Amino acid sequence: MHFLLKVSFYFLLLKSLFSSEFTMTASGIDNFPVVENYNNENTFIIYTNQWQFITNTSMFGFGTGDGVVEINSGKQINNIFNKVTDSYGNIGYLKSIPSEEKTNIPGTSIASLIWFGGSGPFAELKGIVMTGAYFRVGENKYKNGNYLWKGKAVNNPENLIEKINSYKGKEEY
Repeated sequence: MHFLLKVSFYFLLLKSLFSSEFTMTASGIDNFPVVENYNNENTFIIYTNQWQFITNTSMFGFGTGDGVVEINSGKQINNIFNKVTDSYGNIGYLKSIPSEEKTNIPGTSIASLIWFGGSGPFAELKGIVMTGAYFRVGENKYKNGNYLWKGKAVNNPENLIEKINSYKGKEEY
C-alpha cells in the first residue's frame, strides 16, 4: 500500500511537470475613471488597466485593457478589450467573456477571457479561453487599484506549450 502511494505521488508530480496546461499570472493597476449610478440598481463604469504578465511558457510581456462594466439589477456585464505585447514585440488580443463561475468574496471575481490571436505565439492562442481569479490588492496613492490575476487555459490543444516555447523571434511580414 505504501509503495502504491509513492508511485501515485510521483506519477502526479511528473504529470504536473510536463503538463500541457497553459497558465498566466498578471499584475497591474486598474482605474475606474467614470462610475455613474443612474438609479438604485444600475451602475455604468468605464474601466482601464495596465499590466504585465508571465506564463508557464517562454512567453511574457505587458498589456493594456479598456472597456465598460455595467451592473444591472445586481448582474455584472463586462466588455473589456486587451492589447498584449510579448518580449519580442508581437501583439496579441484578448477580450472579456462571461464566466460561469462566481465568487462572493469582496475585492475578488472570476474572470474569463478569450484570445483573438495576433502575431507570433499569440496566433497559437486564437480561440483559447482563459479563466482565472482576480484579486484587488488595494489602492495606491494615485487612487488606482493594484491587482493580481491568475488563470489557466480551458480545452487547449496538447501541443500548445511546445508551439509557444519553440517560437524564436518576431515574424517578418
